[in-house]
Amino acid sequence: MIKSLFSRARNPEEKRVRAWCRQQLGITPGDLPLYRQALRHVSAVSEDRPDLPDNERLEFLGDAVLDAIIGNLLFTTYPDQGEGFLTRMRSKLVSRTQLNLLAKRIGIERVIETTVARAHESSVPGNALEALIGALFLDKGFERTRKVVVGLINQHFELKEIEKEDRDGKSRLLEWGQKRRKKVEFVVREGSGGGRGRHYIAEVRINGDVKGTGTGSSKKIAEQDAAQSAFRSMRSRKPQREEARQSTTRSSGPIRG
Repeated sequence: MIKSLFSRARNPEEKRVRAWCRQQLGITPGDLPLYRQALRHVSAVSEDRPDLPDNERLEFLGDAVLDAIIGNLLFTTYPDQGEGFLTRMRSKLVSRTQLNLLAKRIGIERVIETTVARAHESSVPGNALEALIGALFLDKGFERTRKVVVGLINQHFELKEIEKEDRDGKSRLLEWGQKRRKKVEFVVREGSGGGRGRHYIAEVRINGDVKGTGTGSSKKIAEQDAAQSAFRSMRSRKPQREEARQSTTRSSGPIRG
């Protein structure tokens, strides 16, 4: 009773976060400030409010909880598959690209507090989703968190489609570049630990332009994640280019070159 009084939404921002949680996650926050912290990027903490917590610690917790949930989901979904397959599938599902995609599909950017520009390559949405999972775990416990996360995955992704993704995206992308005489480069750097241990950040550059990014606990995993990101980026832009080409053809005649 007392807890519910203290966690009751007191301003428009809190009401918006609570309504969003009900709509997208199917839960009513018990500890509303915890969810607001999960949605607060470090860039939104001003110098005159150092007491205001950002979401980095919750992101760390959410990362661990998410790994456990995804591991359990894959273990039960694929009883006949070995460790290698399960590890690859988990890497795909918890990749920064996939988390960003899921975060955007549930509209998390509508409730994030950040001053970072909402650019295509920003990791802010995916990081906030991990932090939100950490907040949900602290507020509702593991089982309720598991049900929410599995529900989101089943609603927004097809495991069979993810399963079909090429396991060696890097080789496929390099072959694609050779056939089209395009320069494909993988640039890998070591990211900051942030309490999670060593991880790597990879970029795919095609003719000097960044077309995909990825992360992983090893350089190989980061490169594969970046390759899949590049393929998704090119697939999503192809219809738009084709539509623009057809529109130009109708108005200006055939395009040369």
